[in-house]
Order: sequence, then structure tokens, then C-alpha cells
Amino acid sequence: MTTTPTTTVIRVADRHDIPALTATLVEAFVGTPDAVWLIPDPAERRHVYQRLCPAILTHAMTSGTVYTSGDHAGAAVWLPHTIAHDLDPHHTALIDRIAGQHAPRFARLAAVLHHHTPRRPHTYLAYLGVTPDRQRHGLGTALLAHRHTTCDTAGTPVHLVATTTDARRLYQRHGYYDTTPTPVHLPDGGPPLWPMWRQPRPAGRPAPTGTH
Repeated sequence: MTTTPTTTVIRVADRHDIPALTATLVEAFVGTPDAVWLIPDPAERRHVYQRLCPAILTHAMTSGTVYTSGDHAGAAVWLPHTIAHDLDPHHTALIDRIAGQHAPRFARLAAVLHHHTPRRPHTYLAYLGVTPDRQRHGLGTALLAHRHTTCDTAGTPVHLVATTTDARRLYQRHGYYDTTPTPVHLPDGGPPLWPMWRQPRPAGRPAPTGTH
């Protein structure tokens, strides 16, 4: 457990946190450009995400690690690169059932993410979500800093895909840089995505500035 200077407590989440974190992730992601691309209808999108997020959290708690804050206002979902690179057929089939008629778009998104996953060993930040009323108050930074400490000590790089310009700027402030010269666009006029990478930093070394 880590306490930041702003007294935000970050801890590992377990299955008892799933209902609260489902609400957090739904609110954090239901309006993002990739979510709108996946399911254009707002009511249907919310309904699918309310079923999708528990499946994502359960899978992550089994195959990786989920961190949250004491008030469940934020969550960070981390997976080993082997899980991100090798798609689990059982988890994929579950997502397809939840997505229903939208499953082909979910599959296309997964294919794009899979294509841009580096093959080098790393840890993968699959999701970082904060409820709208707590955004821009340092909670996302606290969730990142908690895991970065571990990654820096172990010498482990991090890969993620930013889905909004605000998220990309947040990650840039924490040492991430774009891995493609231009954003990756989803098919059929879909929104841009930014695959990003963070090298581990020795203690005391400042974060890099700008993109690399």
C-alpha cells in the first residue's frame, strides 16, 4: 500500500471491489471516442459497459493486478505483456457474448491494439480510469506513480494506448512517448489512438520531456 504526499491511498483491489470499480470504469470510459466508435447508441453503450467492466476486472485480477484508491474513484488495470500479446480465447469469447451485435467492432479494436503491442518484455497498462468529478485532481497521477515505483525498481518498461488527447498529455508528463510517428486511427473513420512507451528510470533521474 502506498500513500502519496496528497494522502491518496493506493491499494490492490480484489473481487469485493468489483461492483464499485465497475461504476467507476463505466463513468470514466462510456463517453470516450473509442467507446462511441464501438457502440454509437449512448443507452446501449452504457448497458454493454455495465456488463463488460466486471468481466474486464475479473480477468485482470486473475491474470494481472488492479489498483484502486480508498474511495474507489479511480482504477488502474495492469497486465503482463504476455497476456496483452496472447489473446485469451475464453476471455475473448466472453467479450463477444457481452458485446452482442457490436462484437465485430470490439474484435477490430482488439486487433489494432494487438498489432501495436511491442514484443519486448514490459508491463501493460490496459486501463486507467477516474470518475469525472475526480479527474484533474491528482488521482490518475497517484495510480501511475504507485506502479512506476515498482517498474523503475525492477527495470520494467510500460506500454499503453492513450484514447484521448488529455490522457496522452497525462502520460507524457510521466515519461511516456509515442511509439508511432502519427496516431493510429480505428477503421471506418474512427478516432485516433496513441500507442505509448515508458522506459524505467533510475532513482533520481528526471522524467524525459516531449515525445521521442
